[in-house]
Amino acid sequence: MTKTILAAWQQLASPQVTIAMASMGFDWIVVDLEHSSITTQEAEAIFIAAERCNTKPFVRLPSADPYLARRLLDAGAVGLLVPVVESREEFDNFARHCFFSPKGKRGLGLTRANSWGGNLERYFEEFKPIIIAQIETKKGAENITDILSSEFLDGIMIGPYDLSASLGTPGQFDDKSFKDICSSVTAEAKNHKKIIGYHQVEPNSEMLQKRIEEGYDFIAYGTDIIALRYSLQGIKK
Repeated sequence: MTKTILAAWQQLASPQVTIAMASMGFDWIVVDLEHSSITTQEAEAIFIAAERCNTKPFVRLPSADPYLARRLLDAGAVGLLVPVVESREEFDNFARHCFFSPKGKRGLGLTRANSWGGNLERYFEEFKPIIIAQIETKKGAENITDILSSEFLDGIMIGPYDLSASLGTPGQFDDKSFKDICSSVTAEAKNHKKIIGYHQVEPNSEMLQKRIEEGYDFIAYGTDIIALRYSLQGIKK
């Protein structure tokens, strides 16, 4: 049985936080650039910290911005999570910028990712970013078959809060319509042999185990800030 990939979700601009989370055994660190104030320079420092802990650095982009994606790949990101993907065409237009010619449009320069030219040829020939489309709206779920047919796509990830909000039931993860969409999206991803992920935002180990049993290939677990808040529960009188 394939081991479920567990990802830590980082919103604080601190490499020390990266090291602390990586030391708990996470496979990936996902730097959230959509819902945090982390800069690209701070993200690069987090990548370096993750690498030193043998943890893969990923980025959740704030939007499908191909030029920001290029900069983050140059800085050392190995994977990208693209928010609010609703069609294959929009996803492909973005993803082409993440691959070098002849497959794509990514520019080649001397950057940290290729040791400023020290391993330029090997990086050019061998590096392939892991690109994951986030399914966060009803429209995205309706177009899931088309999205999954993209040659650039490695997998999809359900964003539960945005998806539930799109259905008019924000945060109600036991709602039948939400659960039905999660089940159908998961089944479709497996039919297309793409990895499927979920963000288990509440840092609850029982809920994490439930997500694992549901068959997700990777799970983002909590966030650094949410984990901190949970650890301090009970002080209010």
